[in-house]
Amino acid sequence: MAAIGVGCQQYQTQESPLVVGNFVLPPEFCYVDAEAPEVRADLKYAGRDNFVGRPIAGYEGSRAILRRDAARALHRVSQRLAEHGYGLLIWDAYRPLRALRDFHAWSLTADDSTRATFYPRLTKRGIYEGKYIGDASEHTWGIAVDLTLVHLSDGSPVDMGGRHDLLDPSSATESPEVSEKARTNRRLLRDAMRAEGFENYAKEWWHYRLAQSRPWFAYDFPVRDDLRVH
Repeated sequence: MAAIGVGCQQYQTQESPLVVGNFVLPPEFCYVDAEAPEVRADLKYAGRDNFVGRPIAGYEGSRAILRRDAARALHRVSQRLAEHGYGLLIWDAYRPLRALRDFHAWSLTADDSTRATFYPRLTKRGIYEGKYIGDASEHTWGIAVDLTLVHLSDGSPVDMGGRHDLLDPSSATESPEVSEKARTNRRLLRDAMRAEGFENYAKEWWHYRLAQSRPWFAYDFPVRDDLRVH
């Protein structure tokens, strides 16, 4: 999910007043399946299989959304991977700003019911201190995606050495705590993504953002399947 250093000048963002509260996609956004129909999606924050353990604010649909330039780049990545028999499965893409606020509200509660599965070696404070979650995120800009590899033959998951949103040192892309096979698969994903302009967040093998993609704005329209498209 990749936290962002809010205090760094290069990461300053602003919320766009043109889209907040409107059920319409900004013109620079698209549904990923419109540009990359072969890429699958299983939006974890729309359900209970996530580190909070419930649907997250702003997630009301099942279709992944990204800036159009990011979606087109992802299509090119999938074409590269298809040559090796692999496809992409998206766990999260564009994320509304209200979701970050929901994460923060959860962090202030006593609920630790998902710790054993998602952050076994951390406290809630440690999640933020370790920069796994932050009060700003590249996802709200529409240029970041959390994803994994699947086998094209049957859609089964590829061994990546850990589950989605495992907020743990073993999730670092080059972690020595996972098997060499898993590291090889992580590198395969990283190399394909890099070739099309994506950068990996080294602490999370699944998180990528499209580089050279300014301007950056934090958006807050909901993730729905019926947004009006320009």
